[in-house]
Amino acid sequence: MTTHCEHLVNKMDGLDYYTSVTALVDAGHDALPAVRAGMGHPNWRIRRGCAAVLIQVYDTESLQRLVLLTRDPKKKVRKMATLSLGLVRSTESANPIDVVPHLAYNALNDPAVRVRRIAVAMLGIQKPQRRIVRLLRKILATEQDPKAVQFAQWGLTRHQDVGARKS
Repeated sequence: MTTHCEHLVNKMDGLDYYTSVTALVDAGHDALPAVRAGMGHPNWRIRRGCAAVLIQVYDTESLQRLVLLTRDPKKKVRKMATLSLGLVRSTESANPIDVVPHLAYNALNDPAVRVRRIAVAMLGIQKPQRRIVRLLRKILATEQDPKAVQFAQWGLTRHQDVGARKS
């Protein structure tokens, strides 16, 4: 017998997957076992939907599995997983992982420009750190896509402005 959450995960294979994502987010942490199981599903739409759920509801184990989805063969899954990973914040149920190396890898190496753009934007919204400033400068020097360069410039300006306010 499948649970309600498992049923919702299996329904994410269509175009209206957001309905299931919203219902799973509303279910909260009770949905996480079904979401974690869905992250290994052969259907890429279900993997993408599970990554979308983790924007709002996550724990440490889910985040560790989410990292694997940032290397998924399907571009849309990598894009959603990168977005979810970039929006991770500390909660009492999750010991956040260091997302910067994973975002940096996708920003510098992903073959899909849309995934690189999301990764660069997510680097820009992280807490200011010297290593992120170095990464954004490297992206500015190597990236060919104008939108990704624009995101890198925005992130670099944001990090330098916040750093200047702290000084």
